[in-house]
Amino acid sequence: MTLISGLQIGISTLMTHQRAIDVTSQNIANVNTPGYQRQRVNFRELSGPSGVKNPPIMGNGVHAQGIMRFATPFVDEQLRRQRGISQESSTTEELLRDIESVLTEPSGTGINSALDDFWGAWQDLTVLPVEDATRVALLQSGNQLASSINEAQTFIQQLQDNLRSQVTAKTQRINGIAAEVADLNKQIIQANATNGGPGGAIPLEQRRDQLFFELSDIVDFRLSLDDSGMSRITIGNNALVDEGGARGIEMDENDTPIWSANGRSVDVKSGQLKGILDMRSTAIPRVLGHLDDLAMGLRDQVNGLHQAGFGTDGSTGLDFFVGEDAATFAVNPVLLASPAKVATSSQPNSIGNISVAMEIAELATKPSMGGNPPTVSISGFFRGAVTDLGLRIQHANNNFESSDMVFNHLTDRRQAVSGVSMDEEVANLLSYEKAFQAGARIINVVDEMLDQVINRMGLVGR
Repeated sequence: MTLISGLQIGISTLMTHQRAIDVTSQNIANVNTPGYQRQRVNFRELSGPSGVKNPPIMGNGVHAQGIMRFATPFVDEQLRRQRGISQESSTTEELLRDIESVLTEPSGTGINSALDDFWGAWQDLTVLPVEDATRVALLQSGNQLASSINEAQTFIQQLQDNLRSQVTAKTQRINGIAAEVADLNKQIIQANATNGGPGGAIPLEQRRDQLFFELSDIVDFRLSLDDSGMSRITIGNNALVDEGGARGIEMDENDTPIWSANGRSVDVKSGQLKGILDMRSTAIPRVLGHLDDLAMGLRDQVNGLHQAGFGTDGSTGLDFFVGEDAATFAVNPVLLASPAKVATSSQPNSIGNISVAMEIAELATKPSMGGNPPTVSISGFFRGAVTDLGLRIQHANNNFESSDMVFNHLTDRRQAVSGVSMDEEVANLLSYEKAFQAGARIINVVDEMLDQVINRMGLVGR
């Protein structure tokens, strides 16, 4: 081994372990960075001709062949799938609970409370049928019931309208992620080509992985990667990102996501977008339909009896409720202006006859809805609608908890392989530091030897 070879060994030791220290420092700096996967320098021995016959090949130091990332592609794929399921269930549960809050409002203005007050007011009217105060109280309770139904319908309708903007926002974010991934693809491919293989752009790959996880929260997709660094994203049978770059998604006239290139609907199977679309197209219309059925059931059942009755002023044939749906449901303004027109008797000018009021009061428990023949009372129909909503919430919550449990297990597996351990990194840092110091010592020794050879040899006898 020549002195120059020794100098080369010392220099390679310094350079390689300096790079290892930089990588270890990067790991330590990102110990709390979500999704970060630790990195490690791959050390490779350098060798070359020794200049002598025995041995003809000798070591020339060490080389940092590259930086590897402790990636977990299979676990990441499962994590993305579970994240999509979890986010869909979470989104669905959150929206359903918003609806539940307005339908099961615990205050005295909730629908269930207003129904009880309304039937109770009719019961009171059977006791004091000619008292104006009792009739006014009945009309006020009817107004409160109608107002509760109107407000619930308005809130849920506004929620449905707001979901349209949420779909647009999620679609725009998908496009933004696709554009960024396509740009990262180009940079990673170029860096890998310069590096001579994978690993040339680990920070860019880390950023791209984060985008994949964010995208999985919104929509399900299939991902494929090749050795060049190209990533391809497919949603359904259509490519979102491929060699040609990013493909756009837009909204059609029904605010449904479609592919810009061919106008086909985007096939969404999980994620936040799936939860929002299902709520907008299925769950919310179902609840709105229940409210319409409740309002029209009240209108038809109460009006059918009220029209046949007589008020204390002899009036008859009047509707108690008016409106065509939950949004327009209201007490007849004619009755509000003249409470004496509220029908309680089945005969005109019969003060003691309260048969109509009693029949309407009995609607609280009498089956009058749910088919032919009727199977449930009006109040029972509303309670059934609330129960149905509660079951849907429970189902969404069960799906979320189940998916979240699997997600946490997969996260632990990923962390065990690619997570940063401070103890391990500090131990590596100390090891690399000692190696760096030893490399510097090698250079100092070789420097002294070269000084001896160059400046001091041949001076004897002068």
